[in-house]
Amino acid sequence: MVVPPEQRAVRVLVVDDDFLVRAAITGILGPRTDIDVVGTAAGGVEAIALARSHRPDVVLMDIQMPGMDGVEATRAILDQVDTEVVAITSIGTPDMVQRMLDAGAYGYILKDTAPDALAEAVLTVARGDAFLSPRHTRALVERLVAETGSDARQKAAELFRTLTDRERDAARLVAAGETDAEIAQALHVSLTTVKTHVQQARLKLGARNRTQIGVIVERAGETPTP
Repeated sequence: MVVPPEQRAVRVLVVDDDFLVRAAITGILGPRTDIDVVGTAAGGVEAIALARSHRPDVVLMDIQMPGMDGVEATRAILDQVDTEVVAITSIGTPDMVQRMLDAGAYGYILKDTAPDALAEAVLTVARGDAFLSPRHTRALVERLVAETGSDARQKAAELFRTLTDRERDAARLVAAGETDAEIAQALHVSLTTVKTHVQQARLKLGARNRTQIGVIVERAGETPTP
């Protein structure tokens, strides 16, 4: 189980205008020993106040809320508090993903995500790595690569060639938007092995997260055809 370097639970603030959603998220994360839900907020203004008082490591931020929405609240919190924001929402369009990332969010996950993936998103962002729901990776990669020049494509191809065969296979599937479990099934290897391949590919490519892996693979012309 991954924990921050300081060996304490990751402090989380949950922001959502729906009481049942707040209760559900708290119920998922609360029992974990590596995560501490330090507060919940029903809107953007309240979230800012609680973020300033509780100084959470991660803020789980809903997007559509009455009054101040999640995009505006994210900008305000990051201007005032040293924290990271993970958008958690039912809206999965590339435009909305990009709006939250532009506002400073370091993660984006859907509300129908499995409980383990929600915890993984919190822990991933807390240790300084971005997290994006795998199903959004492909659409965002295509958007980011659309105006790439020839120099960037050549550099990406050179980086891709530094990977081992298995790392290339894993990186291609990451670019296609596959989850680690789906990659393990496709390559007939264990989930642990997949995580190792993806991690090594990320380091060799100089990517901070799965989305950047996808961008480099796409620029190199190595994304598998659906």
